[in-house]
Parts: sequence; C-alpha cells; structure tokens
Amino acid sequence: MRQKKPDKRKVQGAETKKKLLEIAKRLFEEYSFADVSIEDITDEAGITKGAFYVHYESKDALIAIVIADYATRADAEYRAFVKSLPEDMPVSEMILALADKISDVLSSTIGLENMKKVYQMLLLGTADTDSVKGYGRELYLLFRDILDKGIRKGELKSSLTLDELSRHFVLALRGLTYEWCIRYPDFDLKEQTLAHCRLLLEGIVNKPL
Repeated sequence: MRQKKPDKRKVQGAETKKKLLEIAKRLFEEYSFADVSIEDITDEAGITKGAFYVHYESKDALIAIVIADYATRADAEYRAFVKSLPEDMPVSEMILALADKISDVLSSTIGLENMKKVYQMLLLGTADTDSVKGYGRELYLLFRDILDKGIRKGELKSSLTLDELSRHFVLALRGLTYEWCIRYPDFDLKEQTLAHCRLLLEGIVNKPL
C-alpha cells in the first residue's frame, strides 16, 4: 500500500512557525518583550510581517507561548531546588528557601520589564496566560506538597485546606511581584518576599520562627 506523502505546505508552515518561536525566544533572552518587535522577528526569519500572522494571532500570543515555557522550566527548577534541600530541614525554612529562590528567578532570569509585560497581558487578557495564573500550575502543587509535609510532621497547623494554604502563599508571591513592578526601585523583591512569607508562616507554625 502506498504511503501518503506529507503535505509540503503544512510541513513548511510548521517549520516556519517553529523557526519564529525559536528566534523570538532568543531575542527575548537578549532584550525585553517590549523591546522586540514583530519586524525584528520576521526580519531575522526572512519572512514578511503578513506571514507572521498566518502562524500567530499577535505578538502577545507568541509571548504567551514563551511565558508558558518559562513557567514550565522555572517550576521544574523550583522542584529540583526543593529536592536538593536537606531532608531534615524544618518545613518553614524550606518555604523561605523556596521563596528566596523564586525571587531570584523573577528578578535575575525573567526580569522586571518582562514581568511588567506579563501583568499587562494578565490584566488586559490579550493572550492565553493560564500557564501563569492557572491553579493547576506546578508551583501550587509544590507549595502544597511542602505544606502537607509540615502538617504531617506536626511543624505546621491550620484550619484551612492544603489547597487554600498553597494558594495563599502563591497569591502573596504574585502580589509582591506586582508591587515590585509598580514600585521599583523602591521595593526590594527578595527582602519583602521573605518578610511576607515569615508573616504567613507565623500564623501556621507550631513553634515561633
């Protein structure tokens, strides 16, 4: 039986779409989301601006895909970081260490200007940002696992469910990041993140921090 040949146009289209994404990722690593234009991407790809819109609805739609990749890689990095911590480390210290790691990734890897763009997209709803705002994100599950460990070991106590507790921590981090975006440079993200997490932990830890 004859094998059906792949549609050449579809193959070329998929290759072009992948190429655009790869170029965008590289440019976004060198510059901020705001500083890279569609023309910058299409010029390097050697295609027209009109051809860009065949593959992506908008620049924000492309950024959303890049953000989803950032979030997946960052969450995997956070999970690996927590696994590297000593088994006997108190859970409250694990949470503070994780919060410190998250503030480092946000400020050093993703950066202030890119985070501003993420919040703009979240507020305006210009693209699918479920990878950041969705409650199924790996980061929520990681906090849930740590908090569960603390409760089972008797280090933590709370009348809230594990899901509610983990949401409070992630919502706090999200709010602190937003505050950093609007108040920089008068807001130290790392310092404020650790202070706020200590405040949250005071309400659920069995012994004073």
